[in-house]
Amino acid sequence: MDKTNKLLLPATILIASIILGGFFYVSQVNKQKSIERQQEIKLQEDRRIEEAKAEQSKKEYIAKRRNECYNIYLQEKKNWTNVEDFYYSEVRDVCIVRYKSSEPAKTKEKCEEMIKDIWEIKSDSHREWIWDNYRDCLDNTFSKDF
Repeated sequence: MDKTNKLLLPATILIASIILGGFFYVSQVNKQKSIERQQEIKLQEDRRIEEAKAEQSKKEYIAKRRNECYNIYLQEKKNWTNVEDFYYSEVRDVCIVRYKSSEPAKTKEKCEEMIKDIWEIKSDSHREWIWDNYRDCLDNTFSKDF
């Protein structure tokens, strides 16, 4: 019995230490996972804020370019009598002013030759430029990029 009592106390201390150590380990793992989740949430929020800032910056740039385009249009209208309209192309980042042409109008068939292979073109800006020329051809106008 005396030998059993001598071994019982150290065995109890060892088992209690293992149990407490296990609880401590599990709590530390949970704490670490919680910290990692918080960091991930913070990173996602930072990314969302950066995307929102970039989007706002893009909108401000487009508004500025449209205003510049309108001012170019007004100046051209003041200088020339054949100015028809204008628009800002976001794809090409240019202001386009359209003028009435004094040349004889082309036939619709001649104009459609311009766009027959347009869907084979990969570049959006090039495709938009072709559409602009096609529109000019149909409307008997010409455009100038600024």
